[in-house]
Amino acid sequence: MKTLAVLTRDDIRSLEIAINKTTCAQQALRANAIPANAPKTAADRFFREAIFAYADAQYLQGYFWRDLARRYGVEQKYMDRLHVDFNTNKLLMNE
Repeated sequence: MKTLAVLTRDDIRSLEIAINKTTCAQQALRANAIPANAPKTAADRFFREAIFAYADAQYLQGYFWRDLARRYGVEQKYMDRLHVDFNTNKLLMNE
């Protein structure tokens, strides 16, 4: 793996927040996330909001990775090779 940069604390925090938002939204999208006896309208509203929350979280993660790629000169076709080591705060790229 090639080290591209050591990320700032703000960068790491932004990625952690985006990951946390995605994880929470995924949990809300589980079929058993609301009680079986909940009114259908409430369930529909809940899942609609959960879908929007998930989409927002995915956008934040995508934006984060696109921004890092732009800052460190990584072509879009290689973005799937980027990785963050949270122990060292390094932005790594699989070669």
